[in-house]
Amino acid sequence: MTLKGPWMVFAVASILLLSANLSFAFERYNDGCQECHGAFNDASSTKNSVFPPDNNNKHDMHRYTMGTECDLCHKSGDQKNPYIRQSTPTAYNAGWGCIGCHEEYGLRAHHAVNGIPDCLECHDTDGPPPAEGVNPPYYGTADTLVDNACNDVLASNTNENWTVGDFIGTDNDGDNLYDLADYSCGPLRMVDAVPEGNNLRIRWETAGGRTERIQATSVLINSFSDIGSTYTIPGVGIVTQEVVIANGALGSAGYYKVRSNP
Repeated sequence: MTLKGPWMVFAVASILLLSANLSFAFERYNDGCQECHGAFNDASSTKNSVFPPDNNNKHDMHRYTMGTECDLCHKSGDQKNPYIRQSTPTAYNAGWGCIGCHEEYGLRAHHAVNGIPDCLECHDTDGPPPAEGVNPPYYGTADTLVDNACNDVLASNTNENWTVGDFIGTDNDGDNLYDLADYSCGPLRMVDAVPEGNNLRIRWETAGGRTERIQATSVLINSFSDIGSTYTIPGVGIVTQEVVIANGALGSAGYYKVRSNP
C-alpha cells in the first residue's frame, strides 16, 4: 500500500463579537469582579487555582511571585482595589491597568462564552480579540516577569505559569482554548501513518485541551470526510496523539488530515 500525503489543516474557531464602548461598569476590581473571583487579597479562584504557599493570594502572587510593578495595576496614592483599565504609567509601560495583561476584548469574549453576559450590556460592538499568541502590552517588559502568552514551557515561575502545578495561563483571545491548546500557539502536524496488518496507525503532533477529527479521501479532488470518533486530546502542552483506523490499510492509497472540532 502506498500512502500519499499527509495533509494538515485546521479550522479557525469563530469568535463572538463584543463591543469597544469606552464607558464601563467595572472601573475597579471591587466594583464587581470580586463577586465571582473573590477578594483580590484572598486565595479564592473560579478555576480552583492553587496559589504559591509563600504568596497565597491573588495580590501577593501578582506582586511578588510574578514580580509585577505596583503601578501596572494601581494609580499613584491609591494602592488598593486595582483599576481595570487605567493605572500610573511607568518608564516602560503606559498605564493600562488590569487589561495590560488581561486583554480586554479577549477577557470580555471569555466571559461571554462561559455564560457571563454582563460585559455585553455596554460592550456590544468589539472587534475580534488579538490571537492567543499575541502578547498583551505588559508582557516581556521590565515591569513584570510574565513574558509569553503561548505559555509553551511547562516550568514554574515563567511565561504564564504562576499558580502551582497546572501550567495553564490565561485565555487571551476568549475562545476557551488556553495557551498551546489554541491553534494560534500550538502545533498541528502529521507524524506518520503506518500499516499494521489490515489496520492503519495514524500519529499526529498536537496539544492537550483540543478536540479533533481525522479526515480521509482516496482522491485529492474529492472532499475529505470525517472518519472515526472525535478525539479529546489529554494533557497540557505539546503531545503526540495516535489512533488506529480499523481496516485502514486495505484498498487503494489514501490521503489523511486532521481538523479541529470546536
